[in-house]
Amino acid sequence: MKVLKLMMSAFMASCMAVAFTACSDDDPVVTPPVTPEEPEQPVTPEEPEPTPTATYHFDLFVCAVKHGGMSQNKNGTFVRSVSALTSDQPMVDFTGKGLDITQDYTMESIVKGKYYYQVPQSPADRFVKFQIVKDADGDEIAQKIAEVPFLGNTYFARKYTHAWLDDATLVVVGTDSDHKIVYWSKLNDGGESLSIAAEGTLDIPMPEGASALSTSGILTYRQTDGKLFYFYNGKIAAGLTESATSTFHVAVIDPVTMQVQEIHDVDPALAEECAASAYGELMQNTVMYDESGNLYMACLKTINGDETGVLLRMDADKTTFDTAYNGFPNPEGKLLTIQYLANGKALAYSRDNSKGVKIDSVSHFYTIIDLATGERKRVSCSGVDLPYCGGRFSQRSVVVGDKAYIGCTEGEGETDNPRIYIYDIPTGEVTMGLQLSKGFCFDILRVIED
Repeated sequence: MKVLKLMMSAFMASCMAVAFTACSDDDPVVTPPVTPEEPEQPVTPEEPEPTPTATYHFDLFVCAVKHGGMSQNKNGTFVRSVSALTSDQPMVDFTGKGLDITQDYTMESIVKGKYYYQVPQSPADRFVKFQIVKDADGDEIAQKIAEVPFLGNTYFARKYTHAWLDDATLVVVGTDSDHKIVYWSKLNDGGESLSIAAEGTLDIPMPEGASALSTSGILTYRQTDGKLFYFYNGKIAAGLTESATSTFHVAVIDPVTMQVQEIHDVDPALAEECAASAYGELMQNTVMYDESGNLYMACLKTINGDETGVLLRMDADKTTFDTAYNGFPNPEGKLLTIQYLANGKALAYSRDNSKGVKIDSVSHFYTIIDLATGERKRVSCSGVDLPYCGGRFSQRSVVVGDKAYIGCTEGEGETDNPRIYIYDIPTGEVTMGLQLSKGFCFDILRVIED
């Protein structure tokens, strides 16, 4: 399941006719002055996207009957690979075609370079590294590259988070079956091999008033100062579900020793919970960095009983969020994904609560955010806003070089085919890309190195 969380920002892998005039890409980048003793260091995205000269292709994931993600769909998840996403490419047909990954793997995965990494659906007792390739007949197949059984720490399919410390060191974090202990494992990734180098537990105390911790939380590595950040909540059991306490927490970790150095509480007036804390960033991008190494995180808070979006910023030299900053003011609803483009602009996928809050509600849409002002405008093509989409647990956009590829579902009337739109980052122009066949729910777009 060629997943590249986008060859966008954190994998050499994760992620992606006519003008989009909603925002200008000519705004200057404000960079703090650098002393000669401390030369400015370029920031490598958490999951490095492929360079513009890299050879890559795209994997498209669709679900049958209804949208998937977080094991919402048991009807099959199908993957097809294409070499390009431009409008001159043939329509991608999923009728009787594509690899069904449902039995062995999950659509939620870690992606880097040309590989997928995950705790598989079955058996969920190991880490697996695999590729999605085409056989002699041109059909997609899953090709296992390496696997390593768990040692002392055990993890569950879909329920963990991760960060790459370098090209060969992957850190995986998750909680035990009771969600009271936070496990960590370091994996060595080399060529066609995979091994567990070390493992242990994080010294994370149970927050006051909580009986459990976030299933996964969110882990990210900031290269500017070599710190790991783990974001998590305390949970209050409520029948078969768990609701978060009103405060979420930030643990600062030494990536060498995996010792917790600091723990900070986030003011609930800022946000109550980070997005995707139940399943990490295995499917959706909720953390990004700008050129200066500032960390941005998609979060949420409850207003009048509704989940609404918040975009927080942690400056490059800080370990706490800027209490004066919210890059997502006056939200229509929940903020689901964020991806950094360039020059202080980000692509966001969010929800209009008034149009529906279910997974399949056609209420989700794309905007470009000016991170300095919080101003956001709908992405449009030929003067028409891109359609509202179904799929709350979806990641149909990737950033590759100076292009963002943005996938939309059939839309409100379900009269149009799912389609890719291509956003040119330097100019802001949007053109139409290829189409997908109707009858399936388009959920994931990944960019994978060849």
